[in-house]
Amino acid sequence: MDIKSVSCLSFSPTGTTRSIIENIAQGMRAEQIKMMDCTNRSQRKGDSFIFNTDMVILATPVYYGRVPEEVVPFLKTLNGQNTPVVLAVGYGNREYEDALIELHDISVAQGFIPVAGGAFIAEHSYSIASRPIAHGRPDFDDIKKAQTFGSKIKEKFKTLDSIENIGKISVPGNIPYIEPKNLHMIKQVRNTLSFTPETDADKCTQCNLCAEVCPTKAIDPEDVSKIDKWQCMICLACIKNCPSEAKQMTDPHFNGAIQQLQISCQERKEPEIYF
Repeated sequence: MDIKSVSCLSFSPTGTTRSIIENIAQGMRAEQIKMMDCTNRSQRKGDSFIFNTDMVILATPVYYGRVPEEVVPFLKTLNGQNTPVVLAVGYGNREYEDALIELHDISVAQGFIPVAGGAFIAEHSYSIASRPIAHGRPDFDDIKKAQTFGSKIKEKFKTLDSIENIGKISVPGNIPYIEPKNLHMIKQVRNTLSFTPETDADKCTQCNLCAEVCPTKAIDPEDVSKIDKWQCMICLACIKNCPSEAKQMTDPHFNGAIQQLQISCQERKEPEIYF
């Protein structure tokens, strides 16, 4: 069997997870690579997510040790049609916990055939210049490993006569999945506080880029200082993409927790792959 065409489907608010699967696909050296983005709610409509390729690469970041709640309902609408799938999760150098096994289980339930999986390190969405967490990752070494991962998958397929000969993969994780306690805590906090990025009016140029990149449409395009706290998933895409650095998290409890996270995540972790 040969991999001539690949569809890459990613949920990637800050772009790092998308970068990882782009490089996995490059390593496969397919004749056709189709990039499909489901980050924004507006991109998860219609029938554009039909897979008519030899291979699918499915990727999300890790949020609180799980697949992001925002994208799970969409993933459960996909039709795998017995298409081989490579699973990838990107995490900010802490832990990926149950995200990879959850993505695996969703893909199987939707009719995909998982053939490989990987957990890759990406710059933490909470990372800033003064508080770097996995800063600059995926870096050169990560990219090379992602491409090598793709190359190994291609070589594996060359030894197969048919899809029926693909062996099942096993990925780490807990069954049942561990509940994301920190996410539940944030939801409780929002009963009394907004706990969302704030806008520095003196720096804001009203370019509206933050509203455009927000996956959940939580930012009011008419007044970008207004954020729906029940829709905001704290992906911080608005902060990462703001050209004037007008968006910021100012809550002292949040910043204190992230400072502790930065201290505990200093040891460099490396990608883990599963065939």
